[in-house]
Amino acid sequence: MEHNPYDILGVTPVASKAEITKAVALAMKRKQYPVDVIAKAQKSLMKPEERIIADYLRPILPPVKRFKNSDLSALQQPVPKLVLLAQLDGLEQAIAQASQQELIEREYIPLSLSELMTEGIAACKQGRYPQAIKYLEEYTQGCTDKNHKDYIQAQMWLIRAYHLGRDLQRAIALCQLLSNHPHTQVQTWVKKTLSMLSQEVSHV
Repeated sequence: MEHNPYDILGVTPVASKAEITKAVALAMKRKQYPVDVIAKAQKSLMKPEERIIADYLRPILPPVKRFKNSDLSALQQPVPKLVLLAQLDGLEQAIAQASQQELIEREYIPLSLSELMTEGIAACKQGRYPQAIKYLEEYTQGCTDKNHKDYIQAQMWLIRAYHLGRDLQRAIALCQLLSNHPHTQVQTWVKKTLSMLSQEVSHV
């Protein structure tokens, strides 16, 4: 069975691009998977449309392997030695650069309301759901006109970020708040989205 990209790189569904880059370097260092498999996993998680597929195909719980009490031979196997190849000498630098980029992404940068919304939507489209949630939540908290179309649009994108970031309960709660909106198009979207989210929750 083909492994999920998250399992190959050893990252969570909320990993940023910097974290994925760092995980790729570590995966190549571990040599648990072939280089082409690691590269394919990186490509899948860097592209939002492919990452969504990986999110849905990833099992909620890892498979449980039963251990026979009488078979403990696996515990007696010697620990494999890690041999670093010459072409991997630059991995430490790549890891350091990825760590630095990760710190930059976590730094707070004051933005205007319009910038918060723009950055939030862009982050959601790029699969950076934690950043999208941060920007969009700050926008909705700072926006005073709750009936403005931009506010409603930000709420919809926030629901999407919650959903794809696997926080279904918050996505449903925010959907329910929008269900009272007077605009019929908003009500139609909310009804459709709530139905989809409810079905996903029932399968968890």
